[in-house]
Amino acid sequence: GQRRPPPGDLASLSELDEASLLGGLRERFLRQQVYTDIGDILVAMNPFQPLPLYGREVSPRGPAPAGPRCPPHPFHHPFSPPAGLRAVPA
Repeated sequence: GQRRPPPGDLASLSELDEASLLGGLRERFLRQQVYTDIGDILVAMNPFQPLPLYGREVSPRGPAPAGPRCPPHPFHHPFSPPAGLRAVPA
């Protein structure tokens, strides 16, 4: 049968080890899917070419709620600072 493409969130793989992580990232990169979620982490890979990721069809909408049908993208990731990190007054 035909192989399924890796999911947008690699944390949903049944087995997550170094080989499956790198293999999933490689397959997504070859499909020009340069953003990949791994749980709460967004991985961005440099495609070394222009891709239609920030055109008018994406940016005017602003941040969109993330969900299972929403592909990984910086506009869909809420900023969540690491635990213990706090703002320093200016």
